[in-house]
Amino acid sequence: MTIEDQDFMMRQIKLMAKGIGVFLDISSLKELFKLEFSFDDELTDPEIEGIIFLARTEELIDKNLLSREELEEVLNTSSERIDQLLSSQAQPNGEEREKLEQLIDDKQYWMDQDDTDY
Repeated sequence: MTIEDQDFMMRQIKLMAKGIGVFLDISSLKELFKLEFSFDDELTDPEIEGIIFLARTEELIDKNLLSREELEEVLNTSSERIDQLLSSQAQPNGEEREKLEQLIDDKQYWMDQDDTDY
């Protein structure tokens, strides 16, 4: 797979993770991506999870539930690395992926999409 193809797939996965992904768990999203893009061994499960976690992290930042500085602190990394991760220039390593998963589990932002009180 060419770099352009992989970049396209990563962007599509990110868009789907931000859209329908808020209603699905990680395993359901992975299965959907495998069906949609037919990428048997082209992207591994950890790579797919990394893309999903980054998409959900971007949503936290967009909703002002998380700052880039807080993300740097959580991942214990530089702002340059955060820029690379959020712009899909790099994939999170194993430790970063675990920290992103924990961060998302802690915030559970996708469970409360409506900001209004009833």
